[in-house]
Amino acid sequence: MKKMKIAITHMFLLITLTNFAQNIKSEDVLYNYVKLPTNPLNPKPIGYFSSIRASYEEENNKMMAKYEAEKQQVEADYQREMSEFPAKQKAADDQYAKDMEAWNAKSTATKVLEKQLLNENNKPVKQHVPQPYRRFVAEPKLYTTYDAAALASTYLKIDGYNRLESNGGISYVVDMKGFEHTNAKVVSEVKKETKITNGTSTSYNVTYYHLEFSYRHPMTVRVSNAQNQDIYYNAPNELMEFKTYKTKESKTSPSVDISMITKNMEAQILKENLEFINHLVNDYLGYEVTERKSTLEYVKSKGEEYADLLSAFTAADLGLKMLGKTDEQAFQKINEAIAIWNEALKESDVENKKARIDKGVTISICFNLLECYFVTRNVIDADKIIDKLNIIDLSNRDKRQKEAFINLFMDLKMRMNSNGI
Repeated sequence: MKKMKIAITHMFLLITLTNFAQNIKSEDVLYNYVKLPTNPLNPKPIGYFSSIRASYEEENNKMMAKYEAEKQQVEADYQREMSEFPAKQKAADDQYAKDMEAWNAKSTATKVLEKQLLNENNKPVKQHVPQPYRRFVAEPKLYTTYDAAALASTYLKIDGYNRLESNGGISYVVDMKGFEHTNAKVVSEVKKETKITNGTSTSYNVTYYHLEFSYRHPMTVRVSNAQNQDIYYNAPNELMEFKTYKTKESKTSPSVDISMITKNMEAQILKENLEFINHLVNDYLGYEVTERKSTLEYVKSKGEEYADLLSAFTAADLGLKMLGKTDEQAFQKINEAIAIWNEALKESDVENKKARIDKGVTISICFNLLECYFVTRNVIDADKIIDKLNIIDLSNRDKRQKEAFINLFMDLKMRMNSNGI
C-alpha cells in the first residue's frame, strides 16, 4: 500500500512537471539586412566607377620583349652561321688536303719514327665543321591575364551606390599583383596500421605521401574622389602572406607536377580575394547587403495557450525573410511580432515554474526581441532587454548568446553614430 502511494506521488509529480515544462523550439532563419558603413561619404557622390589593373602585365610585357629579342638574335646568329658554313667547310677540306699531301710526302721510316715518338697515329684528321642549328629559346612563364572589365563589373560593387559606365564620382581600383606558388615537395609520414588474419592481429608500418606547396595572390585596393584624393587604401596582409596547400594522402609517392592543381586554384583564389576586398570596401563606405544566420524560438503546445507566441514567431520569421524585397511590409511584420512579445513579457515570472511566461520562455522572448531590435536598429529597447537578461541566471549557452548580441549591438551603435543616426 505504501509503495502504491509512492508510485502515485511520483506519477503526479511527473504529470505536474510535464504540464508546466514549456516545450521551447528553435528554428534557423537566414536573412539579408543592410549594414551601415563605418565611414560613410558625406555628401554622397553620384556613383562610382570600378576597375581592375594588373601590375604584372608590365612584367609580362618585359618578359615577352626579352623573349622576342632573344628569338631574333638566335635567328640572326643562325643565318650568319649558315652563310659562313660553306667557307668554313671549304677551309677544312683545303687544310685536310694540304696536310695529307705533306704527310704522303714523308718516308715510311719517318712516319714510323714520328708515331713512336708521339705514341699516336700521326696521320692527318679532317677537321669537323658542325652543321649550324637554331638554339632553343624557352617561352617565358607569364602571369595569367583576365578580362579586367568583366571582373570589375562582376566583383567590384559598392552597395548603396550606382555603378557608372565611365570615370566620374568616386574611383574604385583593385591592383592585382599576380598569382604565385612555390615548387611542390613530397612529404611522407609513417603510420602504424593493423590487420587481422585468422584471428591474429598484426601491426605494420605504412608510409603515406602528400604534396605541399605555398601560394598567394597579393592585391591592393584604392578608392579616391574626383580630385584623386584617397578615400580608402588597403594592402591586406591576409592576401600578402603565403598559405600552404596540401593534397590528400596516398600510399604511393605522387608526381610533383602541380600544373593542373594550380590552374584550378588560381581561378578560385582570384574570386575569393576579389570578394574579400569588395567586402572591406563595402564595410568601410558602402551599405553592404549582409547575410545573417540566426534563430527564432517559439513554444510548442497542443492547446492555444501559446498561440500568441507562435503568431509572433511566424510574423517575425516572415518579416526577416522579406527584408530586401518588400521592406515596408517586412518591418510591419517584424514590429507586429515585437508588440506581441512585449505584451507577453508583462506576464514574465522567472521564479514561478508554473507561470505561462516562466524563466525559459522569458529568455526565449528576450533573444527573439534582440534579433528584431537589431534589424530595426532599436538600440534603446535592446539595452533594456539586455539589462533584463543580466539579472536572470543564464545557462552557459545563453550567456554566450547574450554576449554575442552585446557585441553585435556595440558594432551597430558605432555604425549608427558614424552615420548620424
